[in-house]
Amino acid sequence: MPYSPAPPLTARQMEILMAVVQEHIATKEAVGSGQLRARYGFSVSSATIRNEMAYLEEAAYLHQPHTSAGRVPMPRAFRMYVNRVEHEPAPGHAVAVRVYDSECRRLKGRPRALLRATSRSLAALAGYPAIVMSPSNIRECFADIKVSPVSSNNVLLSYETDTGKHVQQLLRSPDPLTAKQIAKLSRALQKIYRGRAIGELAAVTSTDLAAAVDDCQLPEALLQSLRQAVETEEDREIYLDGTSYLLDEPQFQRLDSLRRLIETLDQRALLREALLACADSDQVTVTIGEENRVPGMDGCSLVARSYPRAGFQSGSVAVLGPLCMDYRSTMSAVSQVAQCLSEAVGES
Repeated sequence: MPYSPAPPLTARQMEILMAVVQEHIATKEAVGSGQLRARYGFSVSSATIRNEMAYLEEAAYLHQPHTSAGRVPMPRAFRMYVNRVEHEPAPGHAVAVRVYDSECRRLKGRPRALLRATSRSLAALAGYPAIVMSPSNIRECFADIKVSPVSSNNVLLSYETDTGKHVQQLLRSPDPLTAKQIAKLSRALQKIYRGRAIGELAAVTSTDLAAAVDDCQLPEALLQSLRQAVETEEDREIYLDGTSYLLDEPQFQRLDSLRRLIETLDQRALLREALLACADSDQVTVTIGEENRVPGMDGCSLVARSYPRAGFQSGSVAVLGPLCMDYRSTMSAVSQVAQCLSEAVGES
């Protein structure tokens, strides 16, 4: 978790915080003390609610956009809310889920068509962009991996899988490399990749690599090239639908915020990286704000769940939206779609 430890809240502070989050999700606007008292039946005065909200602001749960305005929740508040919210099947989803389940049966034996239909159905059901990642049937693991010097600006990446496959690729560094840097990079690659399944490669970020060789100051471009080289073995497909829903969200009305997110959604390797983090979980997972390690997603929330297929590494379904997304409804939608998809691919 990127957030510093939070002070414990009283029962009243927790009740006020949950009300602020619910109201902000419903209205997408800053929430005032009078608004809370009128709509949530608080017996204390508006002044008392304001004092409690001021404390919650000091504790980094709330933020006041400008003087005399109400408060909006911070990522820490959304995390608290998600940890407490129940995601029982939403009654409003029943008809849509039945339609999707019927589509699953119709597309039995046609996995690509089924996954395309899943991303479209989930986006329509949630009202946010939906991402679906296919399972991987690659069981090979790295038996060895290293880099060797070729010249001052070139290294040879070599790796071998547990099935005996040997691969070599020449990579260029924009800056000259020393023998010490190359040796440390080799040790880092072995520590991170050896024994790891090829189907999990995108879960290793350039940040992970940089952290492993932090005192060597290796060029970022070289680390990116290394990731791209090993990820050529990855066979997962990504299906994305519903990006136009972002235009309805106040959080993305600023062009720079929208552009940054769209650029991220255009990079399938980054989407694989985000979904692989939850590919082994049969429970709905929610990553909020800076909990997302993928660049460009640190201002969003990702709701995801895996779906297994016999003989394959799990795939994932996910919804990406604003911090103030309707978590209860979205978690329900992701859970129900993942369940239907699991049953459909299990019969394929």
